Amino acid sequence: MTADIFGWIYTIAFGVCYIPQIVKTWTTKKVDDVSIALFILSIVGYAAASVYVLSKVGLNIILLANYTFGGLCSLLMVLLYYRYKT
Repeated sequence: MTADIFGWIYTIAFGVCYIPQIVKTWTTKKVDDVSIALFILSIVGYAAASVYVLSKVGLNIILLANYTFGGLCSLLMVLLYYRYKT
């Protein structure tokens, strides 16, 4: 039970770290200082981690929630990047 609490804290903290960049990009509509490679590699990493967890660990909601949320945030940032890239 205690491990699950730390797992959810980890998931929330790791996912929330993308939010400031997304909000800044959305409001300023500028992506000059964004490293798009970071977000593209994050998507690849989250997808690979999800496959690994499902095949080796099984259905682990905490890890899959983390990878899904992080992957979606990264995907949103990639979409914003290409939307506002000049």
